[in-house]
Parts: sequence; C-alpha cells; structure tokens
Amino acid sequence: MPAVIEKALDYIGGMNTSASTPHSMDESTAKGIFKYLKELGVPVSAADVTARANQEGWNTEFTKKVAGWAAKIESGDRVLIKNPEYFSSYMQEQLGALVQAEHLPTE
Repeated sequence: MPAVIEKALDYIGGMNTSASTPHSMDESTAKGIFKYLKELGVPVSAADVTARANQEGWNTEFTKKVAGWAAKIESGDRVLIKNPEYFSSYMQEQLGALVQAEHLPTE
C-alpha cells in the first residue's frame, strides 16, 4: 500500500473509530481525503479501509460507513461533503507531498 494511503488512514485512525457513526466533522474530513486522493490518481479502496480497521479494531459500523464512502468515491460516484473546511490544507499538503515523493502517477 502506498505511503500516501497509509497516511490518509492514519488521519482517519485518529478519529473516534470506536463510535458506530462518525462525527459530522470526521465524515467531512474522511470524504475530503478520499476525494482529494482520487483527484491525485491514488484512490483509497474499501479494502484498504477495511484492512486498516481490522488491524486497529475499529467499530464495525464505523468501518462500513467509511469503507462505503471510499468505494463510492473510488468508483466516481458523487458524495456530499457538508463541511469541506474540515479537510485542512495541512492534510492536503502532507498527502500531496507523499504522492510527489513516491512518484506516483497522477491522473
């Protein structure tokens, strides 16, 4: 798994993953991360999310929701990001730098 996807999942792992439903701020952040990485040509898959969730013991319902968003965005479906400001420019810079450092192909 590319380091940029690992970092993205680190951000999500920092959320309250023991809750059955992600907080609205966390939902917007996760969707923003997935959308941004898809735009960079490095989409996060539902399998990536599920593997990390199983490894770290995330709540099953939380995992289903987040993996569902990843799958939706990876397939090109639209998602509503209610509070896009929660996906910070700092996160964008960190993820973008990892894509550049790994010389991953971008779309």
